[in-house]
Parts: sequence; C-alpha cells; structure tokens
Amino acid sequence: MVAFGSPGAHPNRSMSRLLCASLLLTLAACDSPDRLTEGRWTGTLAPMNHPEMANPVAYAVDYEGDALTIDLVGPDGAALPARDVRLTTDTLYFVFGEPEANIPLRCALGRENPEGFAGRCTDAAGQWARFTMLPPE
Repeated sequence: MVAFGSPGAHPNRSMSRLLCASLLLTLAACDSPDRLTEGRWTGTLAPMNHPEMANPVAYAVDYEGDALTIDLVGPDGAALPARDVRLTTDTLYFVFGEPEANIPLRCALGRENPEGFAGRCTDAAGQWARFTMLPPE
C-alpha cells in the first residue's frame, strides 16, 4: 500500500484525495455561521391582519460563550427572552412567548442583505407576523 503523497503514490489517487480534502474543507466552511454583532438591533413587526402596520421592536443580541442569545424588547422596555436561538448561513431561528397570551411563536428570519434579517414568526394555528431586524449602527 502506498501512503498519500509518498513518492510511489499514483498521481490520480493523490489528486483525488487532495480534491476530496479541499471539497470537505469548503463544505465545512459553508456551514460555519457568522456571528451577529452584539448590541441593540432594531426592526419592525407587521401583523398578518394589518400588513401596512410597522410596529417598532428591538432585539438585545449577546453571546454567552459561543451561545447566541436574543431578547425581544417591546416599546415599554420589557424584554422577552428568545429560546432555541440558532443562526445558519442564511437564516436566524428562534422561539419566544407572545406577551399577551404567552403563545409560542416560531421565527425564521432570512438574510435580507449582508447584515439584516426579515421573515415570519408563526404560532401553532398558522397566525403570523412579519419581523425585520437591522444591526446596530
């Protein structure tokens, strides 16, 4: 058996192994999510029944070690902690309790541009609101 890269290695096998290793590294890099800028993000929410409305909302974004944390901050300053926060290459996912009825809302906000996000937060009955999220300036 000839070891990878040894003088007697078959050139096509060596090249194949090198290409496979490069592909694996590229795929791993594609799955590496970016870190969000810590601080107070701003945005809006528009209920499905009134899409013309743009109610202000803020997000307190922080990291505890490598774990991303987000609190939604209402106009009165009350913070609602998000749970199950997960950032992929193109989508930010989280769940929070709707403040009036404490109904869980599942959110999936896609990247709108290199820094901002927008998408729906939906309850179990299919009711939703559109949320936007822009980084601190």
